[in-house]
Amino acid sequence: MAIETAAAPSGDNELIETRARLIKAAEIAGLNSADVDALVKPEFNGGAHSDAARLSPGDLLRPIAAVRLGCYSVVIGMLPSHANAEAVNETLRRFRNQCVVARSYLRANEALDLQGILIGPRGSERDEEWRALALTVERDDRVARKFVWLRPESKDADEASFHELVKRTFLARPWRSEGTFTMAALDNLKRVALTWNVKVSRNTVDEWMELGVSQSEDSDELVQKLVESWSRREQS
Repeated sequence: MAIETAAAPSGDNELIETRARLIKAAEIAGLNSADVDALVKPEFNGGAHSDAARLSPGDLLRPIAAVRLGCYSVVIGMLPSHANAEAVNETLRRFRNQCVVARSYLRANEALDLQGILIGPRGSERDEEWRALALTVERDDRVARKFVWLRPESKDADEASFHELVKRTFLARPWRSEGTFTMAALDNLKRVALTWNVKVSRNTVDEWMELGVSQSEDSDELVQKLVESWSRREQS
C-alpha cells in the first residue's frame, strides 16, 4: 500500500478506500493496477542520501497515496476539512510538490500521464463554496492533471458520487454501453451530422454508421477508425 503518514494523521481510511475504488474502476476499464510506492517518497529520485534532495514535512501533503492504473500514475491526497481558500491553496502547493517528486521517478512519457485526485470532506459535494474551490484546484494544471472528488453527505451515496468523478477522468469509457445501436439512433446521427457548421460528407456519415454497427469489440480500434474517417472527410 503506497501510503505514507505523519504522526496521528487523518484521512488514511479515505485514501485507502479511494485507492480501492480507483483499482475497481480500472479493472472495469480493462486496465491493470500496480503499487508505485516511490511516488510518495519525500526525496527526489537518486537523492536518498542527500538532504538537498529531500523536501521538508511542511512542504509535502500528508497522508498521501499513489497507484498505477494502466499507463497512468495517480497521486491521491486529502483536501482540508473546511472550505477555506488559504488552506486549500496551501494543500494544493504541497500536493504539487509531491507531484514534482513523483515525476522524478517516472520516465518522460510516463510523467505526461501523471494524474492527481484530491478528496473533499464529507458533505462537500453540494456545498457551493466547495464547488468553487474545487474548480480552482482543477484549473491548476501545473505538474499534473488534477481532479477533485467532493464527497456526498451520506457514505451510502459514495459509489454513485465516485462514478460521476470517474466519468470525467481517463477511466471513462463512454463508448461502452449495455445497450446497442439502433437504426433510428443512427438515422438521427446522420441528420444531425449533416446540419453541422463543419460540413460532413454523406460518405463520411455512412462510414461512421458502418463502424457503429460493426461487431468489433476492440473499442480502441473503433475510436481510431472514427478518427481516421474524420481526417479524410470531404469538405465540399
